[in-house]
Amino acid sequence: MKIKNILILLILFITINTVVFILTKINTDDRVEIALKKDLDTLQTHFDILNTSQKNISYAISQSILRNTDLVKFLSQSYSATQEENNINRVKLYNQLKEQYRTAKRQGVLQIQFVNKDNISFLRVHKPLKFGDDLTTVRKDYKIVNKTKKPIRGFTQSRTAHGFRNSFPVFDKEKNHIGAMEISFSSHQYQWYLNKVSKIHSHFLVDKTIFDAKTWQIENLVIKYNQSGESKDLMLALTDAHSKQRCIINNKVKLEPFQELIDNKIKIGDKFNFYVNYKGDIQIVSFLPIKNLSKKSVAWIVSYTNSEIIKSSLKSQLIVRFYSFAFSILIIYLLFKQIISNFRIKQEKEKLEEQRTLFNEILNTTDNIMLITDLKDVKFSNDKFKSMLMISGNKEYNEETNHNLLELFIESDGYLHSGLLDKDETFASLYKRTRITNRKVLVLNQEFEPKAYAITMQRLIKNGDYLINLSDISKMQEEFKKIENKAYVDGLTQVYNRNKFNELFEKELKRIKRYKEPLSIAMIDIDKFKNFNDTYGHLIGDEVLVQMAQTVNSNVRETDEFARWGGEEFVILFIDTPLDKAKVVAEYVKDKIEENRHTTAGKITASFGVTQYQDGDTIDTILKRCDDALYKAKENGRNRVEII
Repeated sequence: MKIKNILILLILFITINTVVFILTKINTDDRVEIALKKDLDTLQTHFDILNTSQKNISYAISQSILRNTDLVKFLSQSYSATQEENNINRVKLYNQLKEQYRTAKRQGVLQIQFVNKDNISFLRVHKPLKFGDDLTTVRKDYKIVNKTKKPIRGFTQSRTAHGFRNSFPVFDKEKNHIGAMEISFSSHQYQWYLNKVSKIHSHFLVDKTIFDAKTWQIENLVIKYNQSGESKDLMLALTDAHSKQRCIINNKVKLEPFQELIDNKIKIGDKFNFYVNYKGDIQIVSFLPIKNLSKKSVAWIVSYTNSEIIKSSLKSQLIVRFYSFAFSILIIYLLFKQIISNFRIKQEKEKLEEQRTLFNEILNTTDNIMLITDLKDVKFSNDKFKSMLMISGNKEYNEETNHNLLELFIESDGYLHSGLLDKDETFASLYKRTRITNRKVLVLNQEFEPKAYAITMQRLIKNGDYLINLSDISKMQEEFKKIENKAYVDGLTQVYNRNKFNELFEKELKRIKRYKEPLSIAMIDIDKFKNFNDTYGHLIGDEVLVQMAQTVNSNVRETDEFARWGGEEFVILFIDTPLDKAKVVAEYVKDKIEENRHTTAGKITASFGVTQYQDGDTIDTILKRCDDALYKAKENGRNRVEII
């Protein structure tokens, strides 16, 4: 055999091994990165959902207290009243609130407290016998609220406990600042929600420098704290679902190789994650920081998720590399045989064909589409690519026939295709200037539906051709859409939530400012909704909410946007609609609600407050007018539409 032929085979040997190594690494790294991002996004989404829910609950409770109790009256009188008079008022206020507090606790509320403007405790509903102490140096949130006279929300520490506190300023009827109120949720509620509701095994870890207590009692539940397995500086609350053996001892051993990484990341204070290979199982460990009012990370939510995607990716990488190594050994053996035996040309061709078949089998061990091309014609491919050609309209695949690769990629926003090429630009240049996360193409599947693939390209040393790898990411994108849907759809009524409505409003606000088209908004409140809950219980109350939402959603126009604002309040966005037409639609929807009776609760009515966008409006100003109109409807007898 000539030296030239030997060199060619050696180059092929080096190229195949290099390409296989690079492609397996790129493919595995991409899958690992996507899996890590998805896990961290999922944890963040569930945390945000709970945060939003608790924020809405606390606001609703604060408004109910202001409207339905004598808090303002008693807090105003506290500055001039005698100690005996204050004690009498304190008992009256507690009696007004104790039933509401019992209900609030079922929604996760830990404590409700009121202080005067000097941060002196007036009433702890959760501990009514303890009052009169100065909280200025203990509770930073009270100090800020009484100074700025604005509400604040965040994770704070008190003498013996910590939690997510919602603090609101309190004003008298003349708008004079008279004190503050607090509605808080414990960190234990977050840990319980993620484990029991979201089915995410997670820990709530607290910086030991802000929390000295070893135990903390909530009602009859005693929570014990120990140093966590994740960091010597963090403490973990042990419960029935979080044993010392599993969550401290085992995790400490499991995370020992990553201790330096964890300590450095915790010092930085931003969210992060990584995967752990422990006893054959792959787990993604995600850290989500909890910041205090000074924006310092003083607590963390840590989740542990088994990842079959990463496990299978690592396994596939080992299998492909093993076959690549075996194939390399075979080439060396064949080269040695050819040098010492001087095989005939026919035998030489047969062995080269065997090598080609083996290489094709290696390519077919992966679920990915792999091919070699000069970005015009496909020169070599695996069976997955041949199947794709037949799906795309070719009845029969011919290895000798060239196929234009770019013709297979469907033109669609967010995906690479020939329509994105600048004049005289190559696909390789388009690929290079595209961000890694956006390197995707769209191809028809067997049902002639678009299917998404992540695309990677590696230039071959031998002749300048490219080795293309297409990885199916359709299922992963569907999962991302499900997570996004959870963030924008109300879990109970299945209509848009407040986050989605704000997004739609901001979009419409930009449009109407440009085109000067009318825009109206209606705020809806179920009349006497509290009576449904008090009389029939919260399950019937939830049914009333769902039935009302379904009625409105099926009777508004296709051009309108409908969302749950919070509690029993809903909003309708009337796009390209002046106020008089919006009132007509609102009257129609109101009548439909009244016609649709609940089987247990009976007649349901709702009040509407409607207004139209005016120059300079923001979402806060226009919703304020809606709320004023709604209040007017309530004052004028309910079950009516009022406009401002």
